[in-house]
Amino acid sequence: MIFKQFNSTYQHAQRFRQIVNIVIKYGFGYIMEKIGIISILQKGKISKNQFYKEKTLTTPQKIVLMLEELGPTFIKLGQILSTRPDIVPGEYIIELKKLQDNVPGFDYEKAKEQIESEFKCSMEDIFLKFEKQPIAAASIGQVHRAVFKTGQDVVVKVQRPDIDRLINTDLEILIHLARLLEKHIPESRIYDPVGIVEEFADAIRKELDFTREGWNIERFYRNFEGDETIYVPKVYWDATTQKVLTIEYINGVKVNQFDKISELGLDRKEIAENGARLMMKQIFIHGFFHGDPHPGNIFICPDGKISFIDFGMMGRINEFTKHKMADLIIGVINRDSEKIIKTFLDIGLVSKDIELGKFQLDIEDMVEHYYGKALKQIKISKLINELLAIAVKYKIKLPSNFTLLCKSVLTIEGIGRDLDPDFDIIKVAKPFIKKLLQERYRPQYLINTILKNLTELNQALLVIPKILNEMFQKIKADSIKIDFEYKGLEKVVFELHRMINRLVFSMIVASIIIGSSLIILANVSPKLYNLPILGIVGFTVAGLLGMGLVISILRSGRM
Repeated sequence: MIFKQFNSTYQHAQRFRQIVNIVIKYGFGYIMEKIGIISILQKGKISKNQFYKEKTLTTPQKIVLMLEELGPTFIKLGQILSTRPDIVPGEYIIELKKLQDNVPGFDYEKAKEQIESEFKCSMEDIFLKFEKQPIAAASIGQVHRAVFKTGQDVVVKVQRPDIDRLINTDLEILIHLARLLEKHIPESRIYDPVGIVEEFADAIRKELDFTREGWNIERFYRNFEGDETIYVPKVYWDATTQKVLTIEYINGVKVNQFDKISELGLDRKEIAENGARLMMKQIFIHGFFHGDPHPGNIFICPDGKISFIDFGMMGRINEFTKHKMADLIIGVINRDSEKIIKTFLDIGLVSKDIELGKFQLDIEDMVEHYYGKALKQIKISKLINELLAIAVKYKIKLPSNFTLLCKSVLTIEGIGRDLDPDFDIIKVAKPFIKKLLQERYRPQYLINTILKNLTELNQALLVIPKILNEMFQKIKADSIKIDFEYKGLEKVVFELHRMINRLVFSMIVASIIIGSSLIILANVSPKLYNLPILGIVGFTVAGLLGMGLVISILRSGRM
């Protein structure tokens, strides 16, 4: 046990030095110096002189080369950062996207060893044929074509040997570096480096379990059951483990192979509309969407059906995010700058230093550029990129699931316009948004929302007396001490005031209803149609106030 711990510590130290050396090599040693790494490892172990000599490369290009040399963990980090235009500048994202394709594979013998280790049998016992050359490689694994002994064509995704150990080591080092960055470079804190690394760590650890991807495929299949425009590959669970995933081989052509699509006699315009409709269905109906729908991950079958592959990165959004995405698109359609501003402020984490007046002017200036243009002339990708750029400018941090959603929409629009120059993604999105908005006003939805709010109110009312009693006891014992720093809470305070007002308002309405019920039961005079007038007035007032409260909640979009 002691030797194992020593060996692990030694490997961490070696990997730490290797990472620092590579960072310095590409000209970023000043960051290492600023966070105190150079002074810690200065005893001849850091190669200060081995700078990258190529002077014509830009900083983003150097970062991409650096991430590739650092290995799979950092390549995956770069891929995930390429989906975060709210924290990464556009010129860096353009380069980081190249990491999707430039990932070398590993030897067939290692893949064979991994498969046989997982299934405790020889390859020949499972496969009739297994192609040695991978058809695709990624940071975590690579994909081979194969044929089962039954004759079924499949693809086998094999995890890189010992990648889990390397990733866990790298993640621990990244967390340490992120903490040093926040400690020594205060201006980095607005980007929350530790939070980003922790979020990345959670995502990549989930991807290391290939059975999760298998369950993603099965959920995707259930969501689209009965839809004749899509084909979802089958998962072969008997040949699937945490490190090996086997799914049905898709016989089709990539969505950007236009000549082959034409040879199949398929209508490119129809494919563009079907693809966008499938994406809108994932977002606005399922709340579960493909997070990386680039052309290499979308195939067109000979019968025209669309098939997505690679379900490792899937996005999940709740009802609130669905409604906010709908509100954002409605704001775009109506050129409503106020709605766009409100949506961003509702979704994002707003910096305490934000200048709301300038932020509003920037949004209004951007929206003005689109006045007079037909909807099909508006590129939603360009508009969303402009909105995200403004969010970056004013340090509005958006949830990762929302930025992943935006990235997926942008990618689908780009593919649609490549297939059909007249493609209009807003036209495809409109029916889904309309249906979502209609949901807000359905009686059952309203009842569920009210019941949910009443349940939360009931829970709050049960807890509040206990909290007040504890506070009273501490005050009585003179043992309460409150340290409070008012920092960036303007939005929180506003929302808290609004929430408290609604709770009090709800309690008043409930009190009026209870009082009116008691008056009617007591049969108090004067009466109208044999009913106490005071009770009728009470119910009427309560009904109007209650309806006003429901409308207020619906307009806010917070269900």
